[in-house]
Amino acid sequence: MMALWFKRAIAFTALLVTSVAVVAQTPVEYVESKQRSVVNKISVPTTLAALNQSQLNFAVEGKLRKLKKDIGETVHKGDVLAELDSRQINSTIESLKAQVDSAKANLEDEKQQLSELEVLGKTDFVPASELRRSRTRVQVAKAQLAEAKAILNEMKVSQSYHQLTAPFDGVITDRTADLGEWLSAGQSVFQLVGSNNRYADAFLSEFLYLSLRSETKTTLSYQGTDINANIENIVPFVDGNDRSFRVRLTGEYPDNWVVGIPLKASFEIDSGRHQVSVPQDAVVRYSDGRTSVWVAQQNNGNWQALERPVELGLRFNGYVEIKSGLSPDERVIVRGNEALTDGQALELTESADYD
Repeated sequence: MMALWFKRAIAFTALLVTSVAVVAQTPVEYVESKQRSVVNKISVPTTLAALNQSQLNFAVEGKLRKLKKDIGETVHKGDVLAELDSRQINSTIESLKAQVDSAKANLEDEKQQLSELEVLGKTDFVPASELRRSRTRVQVAKAQLAEAKAILNEMKVSQSYHQLTAPFDGVITDRTADLGEWLSAGQSVFQLVGSNNRYADAFLSEFLYLSLRSETKTTLSYQGTDINANIENIVPFVDGNDRSFRVRLTGEYPDNWVVGIPLKASFEIDSGRHQVSVPQDAVVRYSDGRTSVWVAQQNNGNWQALERPVELGLRFNGYVEIKSGLSPDERVIVRGNEALTDGQALELTESADYD
């Protein structure tokens, strides 16, 4: 009877130990450490700008007579925006037209006289000197007509300057002159900002110049909206003041992205290095500056936790570069690693949250 009781006690104890061991296994998720191309992710502030942005003014002085467009209006290339008082120059042009007509008539008369003298000259009834003077008068009349036409054309050009037209499609963002105001030549009237050909210029540190490529993945962000951007130009010049170079970006902008808004430009620049990398969730950081990861190692058929101090490198796309302390193809714990201890028994599940 005593022997039977003793056997039952041993069996119960073994069952209890087994149950405790099962309970002691901490469920965690892991991924295998892999060598990846290390990407240097850089973000810098920038601004959406317009390739065409001009202060518009008249090329001649005069009184502002008409405002045909105003602030906030969308205009197209060639639209008349404003006009100067052109009554005086119109009168001058009419006078010059009359002078051109008079010069034409004088030229025709001189030509007719020369023709008649040339006919008479064949019979020796006209002195050669008279013919010579007639030909000279014809040349003078031609010169006078050419001069009158040139002055008229100059006045017509000046007349066209009395209309201010849009040099490109855009939006009027400012007006700095009022009706009736006398304007000097070159005095600003409107600011016109182009609605097409928008861009953003980003300035990157010189050490990135050799790594940046036209195909580098780039995004522009504004208030939670991200768009893919194209690198149009990498300017081969480093500013001596801040040791940076210019990168011009373009993209398909949402309708609510207007010229002048602040943007964030992000670049994913391939560093050219292949390094062991793990998800950022795998890294444990301590207040004294130490960093480590937890790995799962098999011991007598059981998985146990082991802490590995590591040296971190660049962070990119949710991963972090491990410069030292970890080898490829190790099982790195990414979930449940917050309070592990060395040797702790683990119940492993491969995570599906990472590539």
